[in-house]
Amino acid sequence: MVLRFRCLHCLHCCFFSTPVDYPIVLEGEVDTLKKLALERNITLNFRRITDQFYLWIIEGFCPFYDIANRRCSIHENKPFSCKMFPLLLNIRTGEVSVSFACDWVINHISELINERNNIAEIFPDEFKAVVNLFKKIKALRSGE
Repeated sequence: MVLRFRCLHCLHCCFFSTPVDYPIVLEGEVDTLKKLALERNITLNFRRITDQFYLWIIEGFCPFYDIANRRCSIHENKPFSCKMFPLLLNIRTGEVSVSFACDWVINHISELINERNNIAEIFPDEFKAVVNLFKKIKALRSGE
């Protein structure tokens, strides 16, 4: 039986208590998020990291998170950093890791440590988002 990630809707991925947890988003994603925020009368804060990357400053729950239903209100439009969670991408090194803020990850840590398990099989949708993000970054860096 193949181990497959299933979101438990545990709240942890959408709650931010320290700056190290803040999502990093692309410039185009900032524009999309600002439009969605304007429609909902939400104020967003971003800090530019580089020409292409911004730190999305969120203190507490993401303003797009529906706490009562434990769901993202912009699921179809959420940024790569959200689509790929609980996978994390270090934009400096290209290293992909798994977040320990995710209850599913904690519950399956022994299976995840097993080297026979393939991250792309365990996290198919999230891994696809990581691959798409890599492609987007490559295109941005090459000026496409």
